Amino acid sequence: MSSRFLHIGAHKTAALSAVALLLGSALSASASAQTLQQISGASVLERSASSLTIEVNEGTLIRLNAPASEVFIANPEIADIQVKSARVIYIFAKAPGETTFYALDKDDRTLFSTTVRVTRNLSALRSAYDEMLPGVPITVKMLGPLTVLKGNVGSPAEAAMAEELARTVLGTTQVMNSLRILQPTQVNLRVRIAEISRSVVKQLGFSWEGFLSESPFGFGIATGRDVSNLILDPITELPVEIFNRAEQGGALFGELFTGGLDLNYAIDALDREGFIKVLAEPNLTAISGQSASFLAGGEFPIPVPVRDGIGIEYREFGVKLDFTPTVMDSGRILMRIRPEVSDLSTAGAIRIQGISIPSISTRRAETTVELGSGQSFAIAGLIQNSVTQDGDRFPGLSSIPILGALFRSESFRRDETELLIVVTPYLVRPVSDRQIVLPTDKYIAPSDMDRFLKGKRWEPTRPNKVAQLDSRSGPSLKKRAGFQLN
Repeated sequence: MSSRFLHIGAHKTAALSAVALLLGSALSASASAQTLQQISGASVLERSASSLTIEVNEGTLIRLNAPASEVFIANPEIADIQVKSARVIYIFAKAPGETTFYALDKDDRTLFSTTVRVTRNLSALRSAYDEMLPGVPITVKMLGPLTVLKGNVGSPAEAAMAEELARTVLGTTQVMNSLRILQPTQVNLRVRIAEISRSVVKQLGFSWEGFLSESPFGFGIATGRDVSNLILDPITELPVEIFNRAEQGGALFGELFTGGLDLNYAIDALDREGFIKVLAEPNLTAISGQSASFLAGGEFPIPVPVRDGIGIEYREFGVKLDFTPTVMDSGRILMRIRPEVSDLSTAGAIRIQGISIPSISTRRAETTVELGSGQSFAIAGLIQNSVTQDGDRFPGLSSIPILGALFRSESFRRDETELLIVVTPYLVRPVSDRQIVLPTDKYIAPSDMDRFLKGKRWEPTRPNKVAQLDSRSGPSLKKRAGFQLN
């Protein structure tokens, strides 16, 4: 970087020649003409000032009280000068920054001095704020090459828009957003995952095996599962016939001997009903624009093949919640939500090299919704009803009226599942520690007398010890919202 020093002669012609010799090719004829055209619309400064602020591509006209003999600009890359006469000098801004300007008379006395601060085109940015964010008090300042935004805005969306306008209009990424958001920007999300599953299983079957032996002829028949089995008696070491238990449910066994007929039979019956209720209510709080995650569960190991043998990978299961909130105007909340409830299951489990690996039963939803504070919305739901019916029959014999029932087995299964996921966001503020109720606040360990004589395992706290908590505050919509599933 080099400074620029100009010597101004007594006559205008000599002055222009000196300027041409000093500036050289830096100021061409076209640039001079363009600069002189800007003088008519420039501001005029007649006295020395401690600082002079000019926006990029704008200028200021300086009128001196006496003819100047020499002018000096410290950094012509930030601001440059154009000499019109010995009393009139034009300073025009080129790039953001700070430099110094001096004008001296023939006796080397200072006629004019100032610090020139060049800023970006802030007037265009203020016009953009008046158009896009009317009524929002935003102050724009320059700290060297850094643009600083200050003021109060009503929502994070307005703060983000103000920052984006500054980057776009000024053409720079060096923007510091110091805007203060008046409304609360912390969002508490409550998710309710409710599921009810019911299963009904009914089985009825006849299994029998018989052998007719009349010398020299023998005949045998069997249907269904193996009713009996032969084992060696551990004492006598003689073969003994035992009945096999049913794999599921109960069984009625019998054996009939008559002459050469040996008949073993079993009636298998199963009537099972199952009921499962799952209710998970994870709560999570995050700042607007930031992501948060929550996991209440664990990780289970999974063996995976590696180069040297078998390695271990861990998979998460339990109640999990990921969400990213963004507070919009008028208190509305835009959220990207991913709730999940999973647990280990033996259904679908596999074995790898003798190791049983369970499967994971998962309920998961992922979506983006926009709600007001305190409003609820069902983001996912499932109603599933499946019926399975199987039959095992002995061909031909199972079609005989009445007696055919002895040659067939029936199995019936019905599964019903209903799942609903509801989300409710709240704009929240911090509260006093005394207002927060902990799960342990309602438990007091009983004394030895209460535990042994009265059989008490816990004792509730006094009513005045626990304060009520209602920190979910903030603007909410007056109208009803969401929908209800019956």
